[in-house]
Amino acid sequence: MNSRYWRRARRLTVSERRLLLRHGRSLAAVALFHALLVVALWLWGTLDAGGLYVSLLLGALAVITVVYLLLIETGATLEWRESSLSVPMALGLVIAFLIAALPMNEARISAMILFFPLLLLVSFRLGARSLLSLALLASVGYALMLALALATRGLRLSLSLELLQWLIFTLVALSFAVTGSGVNGLRRSLAVKNQALADALEQVRDLAIRDDLTGLFNRRHILEVLEHQKALADNQIYPFSVCYVDLDHFKRINDEYGHDMGDRVLRQFAEHTLDNLREGDYLARLGGEEFILVLPQSDLAGAELVAERLRESWAARSFEDRRGPPAVSLSAGVASYRGQETVDQLLGRADRALYRAKTGGRNRVCREDQ
Repeated sequence: MNSRYWRRARRLTVSERRLLLRHGRSLAAVALFHALLVVALWLWGTLDAGGLYVSLLLGALAVITVVYLLLIETGATLEWRESSLSVPMALGLVIAFLIAALPMNEARISAMILFFPLLLLVSFRLGARSLLSLALLASVGYALMLALALATRGLRLSLSLELLQWLIFTLVALSFAVTGSGVNGLRRSLAVKNQALADALEQVRDLAIRDDLTGLFNRRHILEVLEHQKALADNQIYPFSVCYVDLDHFKRINDEYGHDMGDRVLRQFAEHTLDNLREGDYLARLGGEEFILVLPQSDLAGAELVAERLRESWAARSFEDRRGPPAVSLSAGVASYRGQETVDQLLGRADRALYRAKTGGRNRVCREDQ
């Protein structure tokens, strides 16, 4: 599976980071819509308050929203227990709704109308208990706001009509909370399935790019790596070199000690080589006893030094304790990428260098210019 198809497959899974950003921006949109509603109600004269009152309300709303967005956009909350901050943001918006509703001349419920989409939105992050608690808090807050309006301003509508609006608000809020709890349960179920899908994709990718025996990258994937390194080198980011490695007399090991020992030698070589490579270097098994090292930011001399060190350290390994050969040597061919050539041309030069090492007596490293 090449990188293009892999990226397409990864889109089948849902990123928690992307979900968090989308949720945060949606909550910010609710705050923006409420600010626009407050301005509209004030301009129409329905909100009986001075400019200072409205300015303070909008300013506080803006500060809360900006701070919230900064926390979400920077990923500062990713490791928090409730990473979306849905509860504090929802409570802040409810308070803003109530403050806007207090000086209303009529139809106070219009200042609270955005509570319902808010409740449905946070249902994607909160459980049933939290949603019901938020709905009840909003209902109690609405009742206290009505009591405060009656005590300080008097009610422009009849008390029975105000109470009817409060009752309608409470019942609708509770129904949204119940519906939202079902949405949250569905989201949790989808989250579990999404994680299972992500894990399955990782396993599929490993099967597609890894060698079964050694766990190293396979030929297909290392060719993708080489194309990427070629692009970096062509753009003068940094050079790279490759090293073809072949274990000497490997067929003899299989014939004399058995294929199980041959497999053991291959796995041991993979582990040994990985332990001696830098972070950022690549090792792949091409097939049989052939391997390739891709060494970013290495020139020809540096790659030759890496190969020589590997040859010496590997030659010191013995398999006699497992009834295997006393030592297994390797031969290597090293080549450095030349600008604008193809990957096949680079590998061809490394292969020819390896051939010289094999025909020259084995257990040696040859470079492309020898």
